[in-house]
Amino acid sequence: MELTDIMALVKAGYTKEEIAQMENPGTSAPAPLPEPVKETAPTPEPAPVQVVEPVAQPVPAPQPAQPEAQPTMAELMQSIAKLTSAVQANAIAQSVIPGGANPQAPTAEDMLAEIIRPTFKERS
Repeated sequence: MELTDIMALVKAGYTKEEIAQMENPGTSAPAPLPEPVKETAPTPEPAPVQVVEPVAQPVPAPQPAQPEAQPTMAELMQSIAKLTSAVQANAIAQSVIPGGANPQAPTAEDMLAEIIRPTFKERS
């Protein structure tokens, strides 16, 4: 097991013994727990400072998700109305005129020329 894997397990709340068991799956007996340190009464002379390695705090187990409150019928209808208006607005914005629209509006000269000499579409 690599150091990054071990660090991820420590951050997830696994103890040293549990990680050791994961490294060596053949050993199924749990490692003995260390004896708790007994506190002594303070003495007038200074006691030597003892360096203690930090112990990973266990991460609480994730709680099962609470079921969310069911929305009321009025809330559902309101959200459907909002969705409908959004779809309609998108459809209008993306709409295309069938047959292709003339991108340029006809000018006054074009209209007069059409009146004076009309062009007829060929009938098929």
